[in-house]
Amino acid sequence: MHDILYSPYIVPLGAFVVGIAYYGFTTWRKVRERELNHESEMRQKEMDHQQKMKTMDLDIARAKESKRED
Repeated sequence: MHDILYSPYIVPLGAFVVGIAYYGFTTWRKVRERELNHESEMRQKEMDHQQKMKTMDLDIARAKESKRED
């Protein structure tokens, strides 16, 4: 165990591992941010769609009611 700690390869390997970990975490954070943005956009589109559907239902109901009155 003592020889492993004083190996000339431990520092370069450690730096390599830290670099890989940093890259992985930053990539994960960017992907997560994009995912959250996409999710909020989809939620907004869904709400807009529901609003349009309600408006269309009201228009249809008004058209039917005005047709009955004629």
